[in-house]
Amino acid sequence: MKTSRTIDFLILGGCAGLALIAIVLNSLSPIAQSIRAGERITAVLIGSDYEDNARHSDTLMLVSYDPRSRFLDVLSIPRDTMITVTGMPQVRRINEVFTYEFRHSGKNFMIASMALKSVVETLLSSGTAQAVDIPYFFTIDYKGFRSAIDAMGGITIKVTEPMHYDDNWGNLHIHFDPGIHRMNGKQALEYVRFRGKSADSGRVLRQQLFIKELARQIKRPQLLWRFPQYAQAVWSGFHTNISAWDFFGLLIEARHMKPANIRPFSLPGAPHGNLWKMNMAATGKIIGMMKSAPPARKSGRTAESVKTLESLNDAPTVEVWNASNQPNMARFVASYLRRQGFDVVRYGPFATRQERTLIVDRSGQLRPAQQVAKVLARGSFEPEVVSRVDISQQVDAWVLIGNDFVLPE
Repeated sequence: MKTSRTIDFLILGGCAGLALIAIVLNSLSPIAQSIRAGERITAVLIGSDYEDNARHSDTLMLVSYDPRSRFLDVLSIPRDTMITVTGMPQVRRINEVFTYEFRHSGKNFMIASMALKSVVETLLSSGTAQAVDIPYFFTIDYKGFRSAIDAMGGITIKVTEPMHYDDNWGNLHIHFDPGIHRMNGKQALEYVRFRGKSADSGRVLRQQLFIKELARQIKRPQLLWRFPQYAQAVWSGFHTNISAWDFFGLLIEARHMKPANIRPFSLPGAPHGNLWKMNMAATGKIIGMMKSAPPARKSGRTAESVKTLESLNDAPTVEVWNASNQPNMARFVASYLRRQGFDVVRYGPFATRQERTLIVDRSGQLRPAQQVAKVLARGSFEPEVVSRVDISQQVDAWVLIGNDFVLPE
């Protein structure tokens, strides 16, 4: 009996000690302090490959999280974005910065990541009145990515187009038919690496949709039982300038975030030869949106209540474009949306065909585009919402009808 009580006291003492350590670490954690204060947390997310005996930043994103609203902005930066960096005359693409610094630093992930973070700060600041400050970076390589997805038990992805690619030299073989796929780490990596006919723009979109799906599935209750394995696998594959305590705190915080509160952007610009040239003015507007308060929800704009709007002046403005192989779909969808109370200002055929239906947020307010997506959803068909902000268009959202579109009843 005495031995049993001693064990109980030791267990209670150990728990109290761990709780005290947790409180102390939490008080010293800069990220925990930012979350408590409701201050935005901004970081660069770097996905590193290993090809041709050199490291590259194969994926590059600016992420900005608002703890008050649990709203996440994600700005994807194409790896072929054109840059000029003093001291690196041979570097023309932004993904080459990581390669250059990785080689010249003796293969040091931290130095290469910090250098790339600095270049991203300079690039994005060039289109704004105020400098862009990015305190943190997260770099993960292919092995770490595969381990993280495997540790969480895989991820379910909807593939909307045939994805087939073979590179015997690079030992890369990607084969997915349209449908629902339960992917392990290796398959998930193949999915986010696939370029296809739309090249880098298609891969950027696919990576954004992958993040949204990851946010949905990370909230599964069964992941709580796998959390120790999941956290260890993720942390072992990351190179970052934050502590393990902060990192795990962010993972826990992410479980409270809603996928509807993820606003994906792509770096505005246009092709310049085989490079991507950033549009500074448009980028400045996006950075301004990411620094400001997130768009608020408007409770009066559901699929049922939008019909009761008294004036089109109060309704979201929409353009409808048919990118599917089905004729006259733009006119049909435009008519349907008008009956639901939306102000459809233009419709017609799109220049290219695509498999996936997208609702494109053009104003940066996100919610109007989500309202359109909600009224067009049918059963398992849920059109994805992405942000391609262009305020000069003076429209809230585009509907890009793909071959997967399901006709409203």
